[in-house]
Amino acid sequence: MNRKSLPIIITLIAALISCVSSIWIGVSFNEFVKRFAISVVTFYILGSIIKVVMDIGFKVDEEETAKMEDEQAEGEDSEDENSSESNENFDAE
Repeated sequence: MNRKSLPIIITLIAALISCVSSIWIGVSFNEFVKRFAISVVTFYILGSIIKVVMDIGFKVDEEETAKMEDEQAEGEDSEDENSSESNENFDAE
């Protein structure tokens, strides 16, 4: 998932909900603008925080995955070396 656009998506959804609810209730224009501005700023900050947390979480997950892949590759390399040594010993006899 492209986490770069996450704060904007959250902000747009919150702005849409804010607009629809304000129109539905029938608030004045000044109150509408105030609610809209507050919801946009609040949810942009919230979306940015969520993005940072997800970036940190996926970074840790990617590091663990890379570490496990390296360990598996090392295990396969040592098995290949052992099998080639046993083949050499068998050929020498």
